[in-house]
Amino acid sequence: MATDDFISNLPDEVLARIISGLPAIEAIRTTILSKRLKDVWRNVFRLDFDPKGVKKLSPRKQAVPAPNQRRSTVPVIQFGSNVCHDDGDDFDDTDKREEIARVVKNIDNVLLSHERNLISCRIVHLSNSYRNGDLEKWIKYLTSEKEVQELAFLCDDYQHEFHPKSLFGLGLNLPSGIFSCRTLQSLEFTNYDIRFHRPFHHCHNLKTLKLYHCDISTETLEAIVSSCGFMEHLSVCSSTSSLKQVRIFSQTVKTVELESLDLEGIYLSTQSLGALVLHSMKFPAKSMVIHAPNLRVFTATRKPITKNPYNFTRPSKQTKIAEILEYCTHLLTPVNYKANDPMEDPNLFKNLRELTIDLDLNDRREMLILCIVLQRCLSLHQLEINIKESRSEIEEATRNYSSVNNRLPYRETKLWEQRELCDCITFTLRHVSIKGFNGKDGEMEFPRHLITKCAKLERLEIWCNHDWSSEGGKATLGLLSLPRSSIDVSILLKPPPNLLVVLEDGSQP
Repeated sequence: MATDDFISNLPDEVLARIISGLPAIEAIRTTILSKRLKDVWRNVFRLDFDPKGVKKLSPRKQAVPAPNQRRSTVPVIQFGSNVCHDDGDDFDDTDKREEIARVVKNIDNVLLSHERNLISCRIVHLSNSYRNGDLEKWIKYLTSEKEVQELAFLCDDYQHEFHPKSLFGLGLNLPSGIFSCRTLQSLEFTNYDIRFHRPFHHCHNLKTLKLYHCDISTETLEAIVSSCGFMEHLSVCSSTSSLKQVRIFSQTVKTVELESLDLEGIYLSTQSLGALVLHSMKFPAKSMVIHAPNLRVFTATRKPITKNPYNFTRPSKQTKIAEILEYCTHLLTPVNYKANDPMEDPNLFKNLRELTIDLDLNDRREMLILCIVLQRCLSLHQLEINIKESRSEIEEATRNYSSVNNRLPYRETKLWEQRELCDCITFTLRHVSIKGFNGKDGEMEFPRHLITKCAKLERLEIWCNHDWSSEGGKATLGLLSLPRSSIDVSILLKPPPNLLVVLEDGSQP
């Protein structure tokens, strides 16, 4: 009994949306699967040109037609110098650079053969694509003819061992206002030397700018933000020493993400800033001045999200999260301190709803900092703590802050019991996640405090560390038997993969 061909019966619009999720080359190759898919790729919403790992089809299966060909003819464009047969043999990688260059050459034909406007386009290319004018040509065509909304470019030279190259150096010297397209909303650049802000003149519709591994100066970045009058999202990751400060004075920027930067200072003044993310940063904490009265999300961790080449991303060279929090809450400032900078916000966290930080709950000083931070948070709904313990850092903290440690009239494990309740713990906190948990005495006090005092808590997640001991495991399981302040709370314990091995001595639950 014959079965219906469900895929062939789908409308062209649905098929195009499905194929849009594929890389550009794979989307084009769907033409060999069936007659129904022959021209669907011409109407996809997204094109992603990433030449790495591209294979060439055999002559009878080449998939990309030249723009001047009739659709009934056999496509002739080649994406590689080697044949990929039906059994899926890998291409010869004797000259990968030549292979990538051949793929890039055919981007023009693919763009001209494509028939509808694009939502997004991503192009991975070599440095010669910029020098011979291809990059400028692609930008002009995509913004004027395709009315693209999202553009991403990556210069791939330095990532390949067969073409050693300095990390930065591809100067982005494009015509003034080239990005001032009425439809363009998002731009992303990876591995470029951005020396001028002229290409960003009059970019009144650009809302998102992401710069990864780019060489850009403080003045150029500030001028770009000023030129983009409606920018809402800015991401800067792993720049060179040319970027000494991040200065943003804007009334439209809503999200700022900074990662793996070695800076002399951070200065942010924006009424609209709702999210600030700091990953693997190195800067003097006292040189961070932020005026963001509407800040809703704050993230500060020491774990890089993207791969970067700088050695200061090692935890020993990064700014400690505890120091950042100390200066954000003015914990180290005198009682009668008056800010000299009108930008400085007396309570950065008063409207905060989500907080993600790295702290050591076994360290008395960092526990005190957490207490102060929670007192400053009047509307906190979600809290995530990643426990990062370093023996040398604990010893250093105890040595440098002995006066603070000796000020407590009770044992450090009783810290949370002796503290006054914070408004956020009593009225607003809903979700808490603690990762890297070992079940040590210092760590146990905070979740105990939450379970017994947090009246609105709905979910508590505890992610146990890989070196969880049997004693720590039994102590952690004891949290389940505590009286709960919230009748709606669910407590989820995430054991390490080696749980059965850890508790194999007979003490397993």
